[in-house]
Amino acid sequence: MHKTITTILLLGSFDPQTKAQLENTKEEIVKTFSAENVYALLLDDVEVYISDVVEVLTELITEDKVTLFIFQDNQLVDMNDLKLEEHDVDKTVYNYLEKKYKITEFSRLPIFDKLDTLMRNAKVIFLLREKEETRGGEYMELMHALFRGHAEKIWFLNRNDIVLSSMLMEYLDKYEVKMRTYQGERDLKNAVIRTLQYQLQNSAT
Repeated sequence: MHKTITTILLLGSFDPQTKAQLENTKEEIVKTFSAENVYALLLDDVEVYISDVVEVLTELITEDKVTLFIFQDNQLVDMNDLKLEEHDVDKTVYNYLEKKYKITEFSRLPIFDKLDTLMRNAKVIFLLREKEETRGGEYMELMHALFRGHAEKIWFLNRNDIVLSSMLMEYLDKYEVKMRTYQGERDLKNAVIRTLQYQLQNSAT
Protein backbone atom coordinates (compact mmCIF):
# COMPACT_ATOMS: atom_id res chain seq x y z
CA MET A 1 0.00 0.00 0.00
CA HIS A 2 1.48 3.31 -1.13
CA LYS A 3 -1.11 6.01 -1.67
CA THR A 4 -1.94 9.62 -0.95
CA ILE A 5 -4.96 10.40 1.21
CA THR A 6 -6.93 13.61 1.73
CA THR A 7 -7.66 14.75 5.28
CA ILE A 8 -10.37 17.15 6.40
CA LEU A 9 -9.90 18.72 9.84
CA LEU A 10 -12.99 19.52 11.92
CA LEU A 11 -12.52 22.00 14.76
CA GLY A 12 -14.84 23.48 17.35
CA SER A 13 -15.70 23.59 21.01
CA PHE A 14 -16.10 20.17 22.61
CA ASP A 15 -19.22 20.93 24.61
CA PRO A 16 -21.74 18.09 24.09
CA GLN A 17 -23.88 20.03 21.60
CA THR A 18 -21.01 21.08 19.34
CA LYS A 19 -19.26 17.73 19.61
CA ALA A 20 -22.41 15.95 18.45
CA GLN A 21 -22.58 18.23 15.39
CA LEU A 22 -18.90 17.63 14.65
CA GLU A 23 -19.31 13.87 14.91
CA ASN A 24 -22.42 13.87 12.71
CA THR A 25 -20.66 16.03 10.13
CA LYS A 26 -17.65 13.72 10.17
CA GLU A 27 -19.86 10.69 9.52
CA GLU A 28 -21.49 12.47 6.59
CA ILE A 29 -18.11 13.28 5.04
CA VAL A 30 -16.88 9.71 5.45
CA LYS A 31 -20.11 8.29 3.98
CA THR A 32 -20.03 10.64 0.99
CA PHE A 33 -16.34 10.51 0.09
CA SER A 34 -15.14 7.11 1.31
CA ALA A 35 -14.36 5.95 -2.23
CA GLU A 36 -12.05 8.94 -2.74
CA ASN A 37 -9.63 8.25 0.15
CA VAL A 38 -10.99 11.22 2.11
CA TYR A 39 -10.76 11.08 5.91
CA ALA A 40 -12.36 13.52 8.34
CA LEU A 41 -10.59 14.04 11.67
CA LEU A 42 -11.68 15.46 15.02
CA LEU A 43 -8.81 16.98 17.00
CA ASP A 44 -9.70 15.26 20.27
CA ASP A 45 -9.75 11.80 18.67
CA VAL A 46 -6.34 11.85 17.00
CA GLU A 47 -2.68 11.73 17.97
CA VAL A 48 0.47 12.05 15.87
CA TYR A 49 3.60 10.00 16.52
CA ILE A 50 7.04 10.14 14.98
CA SER A 51 9.73 7.49 14.92
CA ASP A 52 13.03 6.84 13.19
CA VAL A 53 11.27 4.77 10.52
CA VAL A 54 7.66 5.94 10.04
CA GLU A 55 5.16 8.60 11.11
CA VAL A 56 1.80 7.59 12.54
CA LEU A 57 -1.60 9.24 12.77
CA THR A 58 -3.97 7.49 15.16
CA GLU A 59 -7.72 7.87 15.47
CA LEU A 60 -9.54 6.57 18.53
CA ILE A 61 -12.60 4.75 17.23
CA THR A 62 -14.02 3.44 20.52
CA GLU A 63 -12.75 3.30 24.09
CA ASP A 64 -10.80 0.14 23.30
CA LYS A 65 -10.03 0.41 19.58
CA VAL A 66 -7.69 2.64 17.58
CA THR A 67 -6.96 3.01 13.86
CA LEU A 68 -3.34 3.53 12.76
CA PHE A 69 -2.44 5.40 9.58
CA ILE A 70 1.26 4.82 8.94
CA PHE A 71 3.24 7.07 6.60
CA GLN A 72 6.64 7.15 4.94
CA ASP A 73 7.59 10.17 2.82
CA ASN A 74 4.00 11.48 3.07
CA GLN A 75 2.63 8.29 1.52
CA LEU A 76 0.23 6.02 3.37
CA VAL A 77 2.00 2.66 3.59
CA ASP A 78 -0.02 0.82 6.21
CA MET A 79 -3.39 1.06 7.92
CA ASN A 80 -4.62 -1.11 10.75
CA ASP A 81 -7.29 -1.30 13.46
CA LEU A 82 -5.91 -2.40 16.82
CA LYS A 83 -7.40 -3.29 20.17
CA LEU A 84 -5.91 -1.07 22.86
CA GLU A 85 -3.44 -2.65 25.22
CA GLU A 86 -4.40 -1.71 28.79
CA HIS A 87 -6.43 1.23 27.37
CA ASP A 88 -3.11 2.90 26.47
CA VAL A 89 -2.77 4.33 22.95
CA ASP A 90 0.93 5.15 23.34
CA LYS A 91 1.80 1.62 24.40
CA THR A 92 -0.34 0.04 21.69
CA VAL A 93 1.25 2.12 18.93
CA TYR A 94 4.80 1.62 20.21
CA ASN A 95 4.47 -2.14 20.49
CA TYR A 96 3.00 -2.41 16.99
CA LEU A 97 5.75 -0.29 15.43
CA GLU A 98 8.52 -2.00 17.34
CA LYS A 99 7.36 -5.41 16.19
CA LYS A 100 6.61 -4.55 12.54
CA TYR A 101 9.07 -1.75 11.76
CA LYS A 102 11.83 -2.35 14.33
CA ILE A 103 11.77 1.27 15.50
CA THR A 104 14.28 2.50 18.07
CA GLU A 105 13.02 6.08 18.54
CA PHE A 106 9.41 7.03 19.29
CA SER A 107 7.50 10.07 20.56
CA ARG A 108 4.01 11.57 20.55
CA LEU A 109 3.75 15.17 19.35
CA PRO A 110 2.57 17.74 21.93
CA ILE A 111 -0.74 19.48 21.28
CA PHE A 112 0.50 22.51 19.34
CA ASP A 113 2.84 20.44 17.18
CA LYS A 114 -0.02 18.01 16.57
CA LEU A 115 -2.31 20.86 15.56
CA ASP A 116 0.37 22.29 13.25
CA THR A 117 0.82 18.91 11.55
CA LEU A 118 -2.90 18.32 11.09
CA MET A 119 -3.49 21.84 9.73
CA ARG A 120 -0.52 21.68 7.39
CA ASN A 121 -1.66 18.38 5.89
CA ALA A 122 -5.41 19.08 5.77
CA LYS A 123 -7.04 19.89 2.46
CA VAL A 124 -9.82 21.84 4.19
CA ILE A 125 -10.31 23.04 7.78
CA PHE A 126 -13.89 23.47 8.97
CA LEU A 127 -14.29 25.47 12.18
CA LEU A 128 -17.75 25.17 13.72
CA ARG A 129 -19.46 27.76 15.90
CA GLU A 130 -22.56 25.89 17.06
CA LYS A 131 -23.10 27.27 20.55
CA GLU A 132 -22.88 30.86 21.77
CA GLU A 133 -21.55 30.24 25.28
CA THR A 134 -18.42 28.07 25.20
CA ARG A 135 -14.96 28.24 26.72
CA GLY A 136 -13.68 29.75 23.47
CA GLY A 137 -11.45 26.87 22.41
CA GLU A 138 -12.57 27.21 18.82
CA TYR A 139 -11.32 30.82 18.76
CA MET A 140 -7.89 29.69 19.98
CA GLU A 141 -7.84 27.11 17.19
CA LEU A 142 -8.86 29.76 14.68
CA MET A 143 -6.13 32.18 15.78
CA HIS A 144 -3.55 29.39 15.68
CA ALA A 145 -4.54 28.51 12.12
CA LEU A 146 -4.48 32.14 10.99
CA PHE A 147 -1.11 32.93 12.54
CA ARG A 148 0.36 29.74 11.04
CA GLY A 149 -0.68 30.80 7.56
CA HIS A 150 -3.62 28.46 6.93
CA ALA A 151 -6.34 31.08 6.34
CA GLU A 152 -6.99 29.90 2.78
CA LYS A 153 -7.98 26.44 4.06
CA ILE A 154 -10.46 27.62 6.68
CA TRP A 155 -14.23 27.63 6.36
CA PHE A 156 -15.85 29.28 9.37
CA LEU A 157 -19.31 27.75 9.89
CA ASN A 158 -21.53 29.81 12.16
CA ARG A 159 -25.05 28.96 13.30
CA ASN A 160 -27.22 31.73 11.94
CA ASP A 161 -28.58 32.94 15.29
CA ILE A 162 -25.14 33.53 16.83
CA VAL A 163 -23.83 37.09 16.66
CA LEU A 164 -20.07 37.34 16.19
CA SER A 165 -18.04 40.01 17.95
CA SER A 166 -16.65 42.95 15.99
CA MET A 167 -13.09 41.90 16.93
CA LEU A 168 -13.63 38.40 15.54
CA MET A 169 -15.11 39.86 12.35
CA GLU A 170 -12.01 42.04 12.00
CA TYR A 171 -9.80 38.96 12.03
CA LEU A 172 -12.04 37.02 9.65
CA ASP A 173 -12.08 39.93 7.20
CA LYS A 174 -8.38 40.71 7.55
CA TYR A 175 -7.39 37.13 6.72
CA GLU A 176 -10.17 36.67 4.14
CA VAL A 177 -11.60 33.63 5.90
CA LYS A 178 -14.50 32.04 4.04
CA MET A 179 -17.73 32.03 6.06
CA ARG A 180 -21.03 30.19 5.89
CA THR A 181 -24.08 30.28 8.14
CA TYR A 182 -26.39 27.35 8.74
CA GLN A 183 -29.75 26.78 10.39
CA GLY A 184 -29.52 23.21 11.66
CA GLU A 185 -27.87 19.82 11.26
CA ARG A 186 -29.09 19.07 7.74
CA ASP A 187 -28.23 22.56 6.52
CA LEU A 188 -24.74 22.21 8.03
CA LYS A 189 -24.13 18.83 6.40
CA ASN A 190 -25.29 20.12 3.01
CA ALA A 191 -22.96 23.13 3.25
CA VAL A 192 -19.95 20.97 4.17
CA ILE A 193 -20.58 18.36 1.47
CA ARG A 194 -21.17 20.99 -1.21
CA THR A 195 -17.97 22.80 -0.24
CA LEU A 196 -15.92 19.61 -0.31
CA GLN A 197 -17.31 18.53 -3.66
CA TYR A 198 -16.01 21.73 -5.24
CA GLN A 199 -12.73 21.74 -3.29
CA LEU A 200 -11.93 18.16 -4.25
CA GLN A 201 -13.06 18.71 -7.82
CA ASN A 202 -10.78 21.75 -8.17
CA SER A 203 -7.77 19.87 -6.77
CA ALA A 204 -8.28 17.07 -9.30
CA THR A 205 -8.18 19.37 -12.32
